[in-house]
Amino acid sequence: MRIDPIVRALRSEPAPQRKAQTQLLKARSQWQKSDRNRAILADLTKYGSGCDLRDCASLDALFSHVGPARIFAASLENTLVPVLAEHPLGHVPFRHQYAGSMAIIQIAAHASAALSLVLYEQTDTAALPTTVCFTDSDRHEMALAGSAHMQHVCWTAASEVDAKLSSRPFVFAKGDALSLAGIHETKQVLQVDGSLVVLRLSRTAPTPLPSVEFRLSDGALVHQASGDRRDSRHELMLALLGKMGRVDAAPVLAEMTVNGSDALRWQALRECLALNTASGFAALSALSRKPGDSLAADAAALKHALVTAHPALARMEAEFCPV
Repeated sequence: MRIDPIVRALRSEPAPQRKAQTQLLKARSQWQKSDRNRAILADLTKYGSGCDLRDCASLDALFSHVGPARIFAASLENTLVPVLAEHPLGHVPFRHQYAGSMAIIQIAAHASAALSLVLYEQTDTAALPTTVCFTDSDRHEMALAGSAHMQHVCWTAASEVDAKLSSRPFVFAKGDALSLAGIHETKQVLQVDGSLVVLRLSRTAPTPLPSVEFRLSDGALVHQASGDRRDSRHELMLALLGKMGRVDAAPVLAEMTVNGSDALRWQALRECLALNTASGFAALSALSRKPGDSLAADAAALKHALVTAHPALARMEAEFCPV
């Protein structure tokens, strides 16, 4: 196996790597301290704290005209690229990811707001989407370079399990601005002409509604997830406890069915039932009898289905609620 001399040198002496990161962090700090960028980042803090974008003049300007947005992005490029050229194995000192044909660099964030650079690349094998996802957030985008064919998609609820979708195709190209508000609208990238670079400002709702995914052909709901990242992390933790068979966690899971978001409470109930039938069924029975609870009807339906399939559970309920 061939090991590049630069990599071999870093393995034997890590000091150059530390020097590279020090230089990149210094460059980032200098960029953040410029008068223009300091004002923009201060506005991002205000926006993340709940201010209207129109009350954040420096930030709003980035999404009103392409000129200020390109100057902002170019200042970051001109600061970091020379340092990366000198230290090619250094890491960009921002959160970043690259997956498939999309790359994101998060320039700054405060609370639920984030300012990012997004790159879309052309692919020869990209298939048209069959589903569409909606999240409870506001997004403002400015195309800095390139173009892409997109579609704007909106939805209204038709029932609890499907939606009425409407879409409009459009071309998003350099100088174009796009704003999307809330959970009922989004955009989809259909085809990129070479590449497209976008400056994006996003802000999640203070108490976000669950994210939803619908099938484009008929509007059927195919997936729903908590819109709150904290709930998502807690749901993963609950699933892990279930996979580990942590029976001792059942009482805690039963308590979690009382308060919190519906998605998290339902996940706690499912895992509790799987870990300890008695604790889980007791929590299910209590939930089904709770007036005004948004999960009461679903809990009653699940309870009925379980008792029908497993009559012994009816005797268990009698022990919980003796006459």
